[in-house]
Amino acid sequence: MTADNPNADPAEKKPAPHRRTPPATPAVQAWLDGEAEKEGLTNPDEQETAEFWTRINAETERLRRRSTPIHVQQKILSSLPDEPAGSASARQSGSGSISLKLSTAVLAGAALLAVGVLLGAMFLGR
Repeated sequence: MTADNPNADPAEKKPAPHRRTPPATPAVQAWLDGEAEKEGLTNPDEQETAEFWTRINAETERLRRRSTPIHVQQKILSSLPDEPAGSASARQSGSGSISLKLSTAVLAGAALLAVGVLLGAMFLGR
């Protein structure tokens, strides 16, 4: 229970506040671009920002190396159907697919354009 909400569960933790990254100074930008050494950062805020980005880069690299364990990959692959959904046998079973010829599509487009022109002329002609 807190003063704000007496009915709240005391075991419930509040989310950590979002940490804003300080704007990068030109020295930090040069370090991030690989143009300067980390030792050249003299300001404590610059050191903290560099440490923050070092942790971000390490975490990103660790996540890039992560791969799906082989037993999970085998389980996923074994659960997939033998034939893709768009295969010939799936279409023959009455999947309701519609084929459209190019000439039919062009005629339908021209008809819709004509109807649009007529409706536009009616409403703009008032």
